Amino acid sequence: MNPIQPREDQFIGALLGCAVGDALGAPLEGRSREEIAKITDLMAGFHPFRSYSAGQFTDDTQQTVAIAQSMVDAGRVDGAAIAREFAKLWESGEIVGQGPVADRAVKRLIAGVPWHEAAETDDLPLNGSAMRVSPVGLWNFDRTDQLAADATISSIVTHQHPLAIAGAIAIATAVAITCTSSEIDANSFLRLTSESVAGHGEEFASHILALRDWLALDETAALEAMVAAGGEESPWAKRRKGFGIPATVEPTVLTSLYAFLKCPDDYPAAVECSIRVGGDVDTTAAITGAISGAHNGVDAIPGHLVASVKDSAAIRDLGARLFAAKFA
Repeated sequence: MNPIQPREDQFIGALLGCAVGDALGAPLEGRSREEIAKITDLMAGFHPFRSYSAGQFTDDTQQTVAIAQSMVDAGRVDGAAIAREFAKLWESGEIVGQGPVADRAVKRLIAGVPWHEAAETDDLPLNGSAMRVSPVGLWNFDRTDQLAADATISSIVTHQHPLAIAGAIAIATAVAITCTSSEIDANSFLRLTSESVAGHGEEFASHILALRDWLALDETAALEAMVAAGGEESPWAKRRKGFGIPATVEPTVLTSLYAFLKCPDDYPAAVECSIRVGGDVDTTAAITGAISGAHNGVDAIPGHLVASVKDSAAIRDLGARLFAAKFA
């Protein structure tokens, strides 16, 4: 990989890439891989879900935007500032599809618990902090020594489980690598990402390295290996109907990295791959979309999707302001 300085359109691409992937995946969340295989036009446009209009995204993007806004305001990754933005989302009633771990923590924040004490270390190892961490990776593209600390701060506001923290570090590292690399070498990418989490979860780090072999497998075998990495004790793995990725952090992170590496220079193909896995596909698509958008820039995202995703102009402006704050 040849390090380069990221462009403004890559900052914008990461945020809009997350939003577009999330909004495409949200109507299909919880469906099996077999069900989604019957759909032929996944990338043609958005669809409504629940009571929401087409183009609506979920808490994955809402919390990503909240973290980015807190960083613009504070000029750094600040746990108290992130907590304030999250509290606004919950108090306004705007939050969409929030996970149980985040919901418990934010309600404690609102009740007055300090931001670094609201989450519990023995709560579930879900993917809630990995899905929203892309702004931290952008911010620390040139500060690998600070990246893990900042990703940890962004996580522990709601997710203090060691695996959740490791997942956030892994995705922040992936974004930092992709936004500074003109070409992606899978071996180097996976080695650096694995090394970033080695001190936070040795088994997790080994699973990230195992993707080098899983990328060469038949897709079904690769996805089964990634689900198994989460452990059979996972209640989500047991409850799922048909094949799909559960909401636990390891399978989510592994699948998102897998989908990106299958098509590193092709945003639509990578996001479609991340949706066709089934299961928690709003999150896999949000993470894959953020990584791909950070690498390829906003122009790589289909224009009709950028134009019709909710709050498109505001998210574009936020990406530009995050870039300006970073280089101020």
